[in-house]
Amino acid sequence: MIKVKKIYASLLALALAASLSLYASEKRDAARVNTYGGGDGNAVLGQAYNAYAASDWQNAAMLFRKALSDPQNESDSTLYMLISAEMKAKSYKAALADSSYFLQNYPDSRYFPLIQYQQGRCLFYLGEFDKAVLTLSDFCHQNPDSEMYASSLFWIAEAFYAGYNFEQARPLYERVADDFPKDSKALEARYRLDAINQRLREEKLLRLLQQTGESYLSSKENYEKALRRYELESAMGITAQESAAEQEAEESEEVAAESSAVKEAEKTAAAEQRRAALPMDERGTSPYNKDETFIDALQRLKKSAAEAQGLLERGGE
Repeated sequence: MIKVKKIYASLLALALAASLSLYASEKRDAARVNTYGGGDGNAVLGQAYNAYAASDWQNAAMLFRKALSDPQNESDSTLYMLISAEMKAKSYKAALADSSYFLQNYPDSRYFPLIQYQQGRCLFYLGEFDKAVLTLSDFCHQNPDSEMYASSLFWIAEAFYAGYNFEQARPLYERVADDFPKDSKALEARYRLDAINQRLREEKLLRLLQQTGESYLSSKENYEKALRRYELESAMGITAQESAAEQEAEESEEVAAESSAVKEAEKTAAAEQRRAALPMDERGTSPYNKDETFIDALQRLKKSAAEAQGLLERGGE
């Protein structure tokens, strides 16, 4: 910052000397003009320098612009002072427009690098971080020996920092702090490095907490899934057992029914055989139809017994 002030002071002295020379050559008494709206362009220019020296940045910018409306005051030094006043007044949009005009119309001016530097700062303050990086990088590439070199590196780092590109900002801050320890921006660069380190530690802790939380949720989810699967399998197992028991009971009932039918057929056949062995007068009424012979009845009984036996055998398979 001290170096920047020295540069501004030297430029201000040069500009004042040029203005005084101009006053003397034209033999005008600007001291008698006590209003900003005076028609004497040189008087307005003198008032602009006085306002600048008094740190009255808003009035200085207004007066420099008014002075430049007079063609005889249009010069690279006056325009440079206007841009400087606008930067100090934080009128960044106006400063950006005037710096672009300067760079286009005064490419050979000794103030060209400084205006380029100021343009980069304007872009930064206006949130145009990518453009600020490009402009300030061009300044550093073209002016490696400039006293503003360290400051340009710092503002490039600031542009990356503002865009949360900490990994790109860190080496630039380190270079300013290590290679230019006496520069006014070195202390600010160290503060930024501490802030970046602290932020990276916090992000690492947050990631760790997030991973721990995700692991817990995953374990909880897996546990709940396993529990639901166990409950489902248990329910299905009970149902299967109940179904098996019911099927076994049904099969037992079928076997019992088939056995009963066989026994009944066997009992009927035996009774008929005993009745057939009796004399005709003792046989009594046949349980069969009148037209059915004993042989037919016996064959029918045997057939029924065979069918019952087949049903019994199939039930056991």
